[in-house]
Amino acid sequence: MSRRLPAQIQAQGFTLIEVMVALFVVAVALPALMFQLGTQLSSTGVLRDKTLASWVAQDQLAIHRLQSAGNASGELQGERLLAEREWPWLLSTETTPVPGMVRQTLRVYPDVTARQRQRDAIVEMTVYARTGAVSGAL
Repeated sequence: MSRRLPAQIQAQGFTLIEVMVALFVVAVALPALMFQLGTQLSSTGVLRDKTLASWVAQDQLAIHRLQSAGNASGELQGERLLAEREWPWLLSTETTPVPGMVRQTLRVYPDVTARQRQRDAIVEMTVYARTGAVSGAL
């Protein structure tokens, strides 16, 4: 004896329209998601660079403060290796109207070319220091 199938087999699953709508929703949402992911990754890189550049600036200001006794006006420049990358920096020292005080501005640049143009500094820190011997705590 063979089994008989019902006259109308009840279909299970999705219709073609439902599948097409679902694919359309995915096709619209996926590029927007990828754009947001790319933006977040880019922002992460910028934050990393700013953090590392601020560490370089703080280190160089501390080193300069400990090594210099006169704090003469002028500019110093150099590179600092941090996180397997060279960070060019420029330190400008100028006198202030207050006797015995100087203003020191340290800028950290993304590359040597930017430092030569003195534009596009990632970080700029300014401190005021007494001339002469090192004073107080860092």
